[in-house]
Amino acid sequence: MKYVLFWILPLWFLLSGFNFPDEKKHLAQKAADINVVDASGKSFRLYSLLNNKPLIISPVYTKCYSTCTVINNGLQTAIKELGTLGKDFNMISFSFDSSDKVEDIVINDIRWKMDGSSWRTVTASAADIQALMTSIGYEYDYDPQTKHFNHPSILIVLTPSGKISRYIYGINPSKKDLNLAIIEAAAEQSRPGIIKGFYLRCFGYDPVLKTYKMDWRFIISTSAGLLMISFVSGIFIRSFIISKHHDG
Repeated sequence: MKYVLFWILPLWFLLSGFNFPDEKKHLAQKAADINVVDASGKSFRLYSLLNNKPLIISPVYTKCYSTCTVINNGLQTAIKELGTLGKDFNMISFSFDSSDKVEDIVINDIRWKMDGSSWRTVTASAADIQALMTSIGYEYDYDPQTKHFNHPSILIVLTPSGKISRYIYGINPSKKDLNLAIIEAAAEQSRPGIIKGFYLRCFGYDPVLKTYKMDWRFIISTSAGLLMISFVSGIFIRSFIISKHHDG
């Protein structure tokens, strides 16, 4: 499977005409804190949506009924499986089409059953859209003949302070990748619990395959250590019991 992904991801970007974001340049950098507008018609800062949680940005546009439909379907399925939207993270579908009006945003929110709080559609002015897209390294272009945008499918995960923590690629993000990226981003503000921390440590991000994969070296070394502790503890307990028996 990993070899299939190894070839599919680069081929997909090659055929789409877009480059991967330069992760060395953008990771750990802050996304532009622009003015955005949601279905209420009010303007506010992007960072106000962080609410001390990771924020996932899904770049789309509301008049798209091809690629964006596939993207939203995959995203909706993944976050439903994850089941922690609003609790562990928030999300926005960010329209990079400056011609989108409030009514377009409302229709998009209704179409994808967004709650308008933990997941909502927002857009911005042309200048602010460009500022945000440049800050996160997201490429797209407009085709005047079809009057549609050409764009890749990438999720951008921000930390609670607005730093770019991880990119998630493809039209069907996995529950595992989303979960690990959210835990990783949230760790900026507070250390994950023992279970989440151990789960995160069991995986490592593969920059070639653009996904998280099992860190077998850590798992094997940890398992060996636990077995050794159990073995030594068993000997100690057995010696203690035998000593008590003789003393008695």
